[in-house]
Amino acid sequence: MIQAMYSGISGMKAFKSDLDVIGNNIANVSTTGYKSGTATFKEMLSQTISSASAPSSNRGGINASQVGTGVTLGSILRDETQGSFTATGRSTDLAIDGNGYFILGGGSSVAYTRDGTFTQDAKNNLVSSSSGLNVLGWQADMTTGVIDTTTPITAASTLSIPVGGMSVANATTTVELTGNLASSADEGTEYNIKYSIYDSLGNTHDIVMTFTKQATPSGGDATWSYEVTSPDVSGTIASGDITFDSNGYSNLDSIPISMDFTSTNGSVQPLVATIDTSSLTQLAGDSTVQLSYQDGLPLGTLESFTIDSSGLIVGSFTNGSTRNLGQIAIAGFSNPAGLTDAGNNLLTVSSNSGSPTIGTAESGSLGSIKSCYLEASNVDLTTEFSNMIVAQRGFQANSKIISTSSDVLEELVNLVR
Repeated sequence: MIQAMYSGISGMKAFKSDLDVIGNNIANVSTTGYKSGTATFKEMLSQTISSASAPSSNRGGINASQVGTGVTLGSILRDETQGSFTATGRSTDLAIDGNGYFILGGGSSVAYTRDGTFTQDAKNNLVSSSSGLNVLGWQADMTTGVIDTTTPITAASTLSIPVGGMSVANATTTVELTGNLASSADEGTEYNIKYSIYDSLGNTHDIVMTFTKQATPSGGDATWSYEVTSPDVSGTIASGDITFDSNGYSNLDSIPISMDFTSTNGSVQPLVATIDTSSLTQLAGDSTVQLSYQDGLPLGTLESFTIDSSGLIVGSFTNGSTRNLGQIAIAGFSNPAGLTDAGNNLLTVSSNSGSPTIGTAESGSLGSIKSCYLEASNVDLTTEFSNMIVAQRGFQANSKIISTSSDVLEELVNLVR
């Protein structure tokens, strides 16, 4: 009877732990990125009353007689099933669709999470709004936008997005002209165009191009001379001839220019660029040559950013340009269920989780990133309420074992009265 009572106690303890797990699941039904847990049981040691005996020539074998001594908690397994996605409309809210964890750092420690509720702090760093830890990844070179994802990720690999505080400018390297030079123009006719290009600091410099119709030799190609000047440069920048074949197409692909400014302003000098003239024509009609494209940009300030499915952070500037700002890193584990809960929606590496494999989203087995979404808890209330009823009945049944054992012991004691 005493053993039955202790078995009942062990059962009540086990189902009490089961209810603890179920209660925690229900409490976290709205926790971002939460993974539900499931309690499993295992039997305790059994008392052997008689050992098993092997069959003989004249009688069969006998199984061992054993009485169990109760139950204990075997494990609490974390369900790594993907949670549903909730739209938030905030570009810094992120969810991972598939395998992987965001990497967070603070001080010298690193943690992992499925909770992508991120925001920017006073230093423009991307941080977790629930823990305050920095989101880790690779920062782009602020001059070129190049990202080196081979650099190891440490707790100091923070991502800064300086909206309103970062400016860029691009020097012009390519100018493209399109349009027509009138084939009917008389010898000596001039056609002028004016456009602007930019130096490395984003300063504007005007370019003036003068096209002059030359005499066409009998049976020869039509020719226009050109001269490139600028009020910011002494003398002529470039000059020469453009000839057109009998179909009116230009025989000159490009004009190289090099500009040393008369008034230095700290920009890179000389400004070297190429004027593409391959699209110019000499056909009937008016002269219409004009600038169609140039790749320089004036001063621009970072005004917004987006995060794509690979975790690439791309900034948009007021001058119309875009540039890579950084790359979010995510980590994969061979046994993600083996990670240890650390509170605040954080997980840490354990001896059974395996070491993290760090990379970018959509690489290898790692999932993709969904911006403006959060991953909801994967708790299924229907399942939890069903499990709660089972655990409650199990607890009640084990309490009955204790009360029944107590009644039998009482009867035993009363035999001597």
